[in-house]
Amino acid sequence: MLPAMSLPKASLSGIESWVFDLDHTLYRVDQATHAAMSERICLYLQRTLDLPRDRAFVLQKRYLELYGSTFAGLLRHHAIDRDSYHTFVNDLDLLGLKESPELHAAIAGLKGRRIIFTNNCGHYAAQVLERIGIADLFADIIDARILGETPKPNPSAYRHIASPPDATAFFDDSLRNLKPAHELGMTTIWCRTGPQGQAEPLAARPAHVHYETDDLTQFLLNIRIAR
Repeated sequence: MLPAMSLPKASLSGIESWVFDLDHTLYRVDQATHAAMSERICLYLQRTLDLPRDRAFVLQKRYLELYGSTFAGLLRHHAIDRDSYHTFVNDLDLLGLKESPELHAAIAGLKGRRIIFTNNCGHYAAQVLERIGIADLFADIIDARILGETPKPNPSAYRHIASPPDATAFFDDSLRNLKPAHELGMTTIWCRTGPQGQAEPLAARPAHVHYETDDLTQFLLNIRIAR
């Protein structure tokens, strides 16, 4: 992991839309919980496609790499039921989420539209936001039902963010999801709170990342914006 950066003081006063990924960005989980979440997806493939675990695991990761999510790969290649997939793989109680008044205050201070942009299910996203205590702060959820077979990081997914790129800030724990946003002209913030940010350290911050943080609340409280 890169060394923790000092509190950011850059001005984001021109931002009109604040776009947040959900999983590992607005909440964090430990490695064991992340592994359990991934295992539920693998188990879904085992049961639905009648595969042994080793083949299901390989297919799960292949679809994730090729299409941005295992769900998108299943939509392309298998006749799955969308709702049954998300109901099975998303175990809300597994996350142990709690309300965060500090995060609520930090996001509430952002003037403009606040949007969730996730490859996951919108209904699940709404439940997560309720448990964290920030559901009242978001105007829209762009989710798997909207994105279908072309989720992040497919460049076409970003067209659903209906705001000028140069007035949009995008927060995500995945470096590859940030790259198309940067290429479109958005301000990109890498949340090093997911598996990638907790893995082996990088030699340098990638060029498509404007800012990075391992504490989203403190980042939002310390940037300079028009409040």
